Amino acid sequence: MHNPPESVLSSGLTQLKEVQSQSLVRIVDDDSIVLKSYEFMLRVAGWRCRTFCCAEDFLDSKDLTPGCLILDVRLPNLSGLQLQQRLEIIQMTIPIIFVTGHGDVDMAVQALRKGAKDFLIKPVDPKRLKDSVFECCSLDIAYNKEREKNRKQGKLIQSLTQRELEVVRLLAQGLIYKQVAERLGCSERTVKFHKSNVSERLGAKSIAEIVKILKDIL
Repeated sequence: MHNPPESVLSSGLTQLKEVQSQSLVRIVDDDSIVLKSYEFMLRVAGWRCRTFCCAEDFLDSKDLTPGCLILDVRLPNLSGLQLQQRLEIIQMTIPIIFVTGHGDVDMAVQALRKGAKDFLIKPVDPKRLKDSVFECCSLDIAYNKEREKNRKQGKLIQSLTQRELEVVRLLAQGLIYKQVAERLGCSERTVKFHKSNVSERLGAKSIAEIVKILKDIL
């Protein structure tokens, strides 16, 4: 078996460090020994962690840093599966890695069906846990970046004037600048000016790109 090239190893390590720098791993388990062992294992590997002994404490934290949640199934008062349901209700979309010493197939299926990313049986394999943490944190970082991009894009869309939208709608129908100008009773220069403004604000180079961004309102 050939070892991977140094460039591949370096790239993978760089990606790992980048994900770790942007992530927070939350761990919820009522067993203090298990809680500390997970925390130690992950901190040694370079992850930032925050621990909770019950689901209620986690909900009270209200920390929105991207990352993941390592969650025990059996917890006092609010169980892991109930916490998963609560997070769905409040629309907190953090990737969940379930761990349990009492797991069964039905429980795993229920958790995964509800959106959990992994389900591990205690004692947890360290490599499997760290691999799952990396995958989940990477996923959450990407999700948060996309959500922020959409939020900013939404604000830009709201800033467009009615005339700018009219120009884009007509250009999207295949009309040329002269035809759009005649339709709107303005000059070609004005049409080009509006189209240029929309392109610049949305970061779109073509009418096709503009239409893709504005598809829900055109």
